[in-house]
Amino acid sequence: MRLWLRTLGLLTLGALVALLGAGGPARPQSEQRIVAVVNDDVVSARDLTERLQLVMLTSGIPDSEQARARLAPQVLRGLIEETLQIQEARRLDLGVEESEIQQALTNIARRNQMTVDNMRQFFARNGINFETLLDQVRAQIAWVKVVNRQIVPRVTVTVDQLEMAVDEARRNVGEPEYLLSEIVLPLDNPAQAQVVAEDAARLVQTLREGASFESLARQVSAAASAERGGDVGWIRGSTIAEELRNALELMRSGDISDPIPSPVGYHIFWLRDRRLSAASTAAADGQTEIQLAQILFPTDGQDQIEARRIEAAELREDLADCAAMVETAAELNAPDSGRLGWLRLNDLPPVFRQELATLPVGQVSAPVAGPGGIHLLMVCDRREPAGDAPEREQIAERLQRERIDRLARRYLRDLRKQAFVEVRL
Repeated sequence: MRLWLRTLGLLTLGALVALLGAGGPARPQSEQRIVAVVNDDVVSARDLTERLQLVMLTSGIPDSEQARARLAPQVLRGLIEETLQIQEARRLDLGVEESEIQQALTNIARRNQMTVDNMRQFFARNGINFETLLDQVRAQIAWVKVVNRQIVPRVTVTVDQLEMAVDEARRNVGEPEYLLSEIVLPLDNPAQAQVVAEDAARLVQTLREGASFESLARQVSAAASAERGGDVGWIRGSTIAEELRNALELMRSGDISDPIPSPVGYHIFWLRDRRLSAASTAAADGQTEIQLAQILFPTDGQDQIEARRIEAAELREDLADCAAMVETAAELNAPDSGRLGWLRLNDLPPVFRQELATLPVGQVSAPVAGPGGIHLLMVCDRREPAGDAPEREQIAERLQRERIDRLARRYLRDLRKQAFVEVRL
């Protein structure tokens, strides 16, 4: 299918005011207008107006023509994406049950310390059609089902990947961590970067004037964190792209960032807090058990150390795993070499403990000088103390969630590219 998506940010303020104005006799007729065609479905001016009312009410933004014009481009983009999500669920024959919608409404009401009936009454008092919330909830549930069907079964976190992530967390003890919320405005067409940047700047102004970041993130952000109100939790600085990290380093807790460009689009961050990372397993590291293999290159004196180090470094390239370590040790008839069994890190000399604490399973160390000569070391397996299990589970869940989120964004982006989308504002 061909794509025709005129950039929403190109709309003039006057055009939006005319369409979204709150009063005047022409409003009923204008609300029947089609503002977007999405394949075989349409988004009406009434859909857009009602969603804007919902966004402003839940975000604490005073309802005005200027506020509507400022938010309309991103709200319309969200309505278009919800339509694509519903269409994809329909294509996959994935329905949304009424009980699922009611459970979602109960969760929303509980989060706001209300009942569903209280919420309905609240909407009615503020002149908002409750159906617009139901439509949004329905689309969210449908998309979760699509992701669970099409993406989740393809995502696995291997033992090696988990080990690498745990080792990285330990190596980065003491580096800055940021407690973040985010709003992401996507940039599908690089030619429209300036337009999206202007949309993002208007959104930042709205947030700095007191709008609820959580509510706006739920309504307009293209990130997977939108369903959590933009909350991405504590993030280590080393895992954040450099162009984003540089901006965060200049912010103070509580700040809303300016729009930050990246290959994905424009990011708006709320820096809720910052700290230096501390490994929950640091105290237990000494209790970690490793199954160790080594090749020892004995030295009789100081003059042999450098020659043995060069010999070990040359051999290191050929040692792909523990089986190769053991086989090579046997071929060399190296003393005190091969598998050394299970050892506690705490029981090893400090120079070995430092090297092996962060060495990934199956990776050979650099040559290490010890009392008996030059050692090549390899961790064949690792057993963590029981207290380490929760951290490892959290890291595994984070890795899986990040990959699911990334693939879900790509999935939705592909749906947009393949769709016929015509904006008629």
